Amino acid sequence: MKKEKYIKIVNEKFVGESKNLLLKQIDLFYKNDCSIQKNKYKIGEEVFLKKGTFLHGIFGELENFDYTLDNGFISVDFTSEPRANKICNSVGMWNIKEDILLKDYINKYSGFTITYTIGRGPGAKEMSELVPYHKFDEFTERINNDDDIWTYWGDKTKEVSFLPSLVSDKRQIAFILNMESDYAKELSYADVWNTEFDEEILKPFLDSRYYNKFLEERFHRKASTTDRESAIMFGLPVALIEGVFVGRKIEHNKQALDYIKSKLPDCYICNLDGKVIVDNIL
Repeated sequence: MKKEKYIKIVNEKFVGESKNLLLKQIDLFYKNDCSIQKNKYKIGEEVFLKKGTFLHGIFGELENFDYTLDNGFISVDFTSEPRANKICNSVGMWNIKEDILLKDYINKYSGFTITYTIGRGPGAKEMSELVPYHKFDEFTERINNDDDIWTYWGDKTKEVSFLPSLVSDKRQIAFILNMESDYAKELSYADVWNTEFDEEILKPFLDSRYYNKFLEERFHRKASTTDRESAIMFGLPVALIEGVFVGRKIEHNKQALDYIKSKLPDCYICNLDGKVIVDNIL
């Protein structure tokens, strides 16, 4: 069984409290008697994301969909050859920091992260702000007229690279995970970004080149780094999936929508407007 395989990996590669956390996480992952209450939506309704909800995008269109449902959200360090990731032995999740409509979340994070300096020279203060979709010109006009701002530069938000967005078709599928239950909260506690964990526990989950920078940022995260992410040790089960939101290609592909629904009959499907296009009223 896969569970025994993963337990064997943990026993061979990890020690101390890091090992204990992973073994507990694997037991929780394969728990069969968990009860998940999922929100219900009708077609046309707007999806509301509660604080603590997780989002997770996958590559391609349907190429990795079945694999995810068959295996769950498990770190690639357990399922394939380890990769040179800054945070390892965990699965990245976008962590909703405040109650928000999905449409507003998508609009906000389909934009840019602008970093600018206040003042010049060694004493200049660096600041970062999120610029929502189609607000770039408005924002740059404002800071160009601010005498205290000397220079600025921008990057796309990280969400554009990993979730369906208004500016890119590279990602077409993302899962919405309901994290309200006690079971889900117990799983999400094992977050590499959890500031309750001491440095020794975190070592197996961080690339050595990133370790010191991570320790500096974990208590003071910024918009330009990772203030919206969680990294869940080992992974999370598909039982937590409440809904799927899709990009424009999938939205207009009835065959793809039917396939997604056939695999997740109790989940809704919504689009980049944040509206439900396939309900989960059974």
